[in-house]
Amino acid sequence: MIMMLPFATVLLSALYTWRGHRRAGAGWWWVTLAIYICWCFYHMTSPLNLSL
Repeated sequence: MIMMLPFATVLLSALYTWRGHRRAGAGWWWVTLAIYICWCFYHMTSPLNLSL
């Protein structure tokens, strides 16, 4: 479920932008960017557990 969060925030950003609320759309886009940055740092610093 948490993996769908960026898709949901991008959808909200697009919907607000298409309806003419550009500031709200940009705000949701910034939220999406923050989620991507947090996940990037999390995955870059966590060990990669592979079972071969």
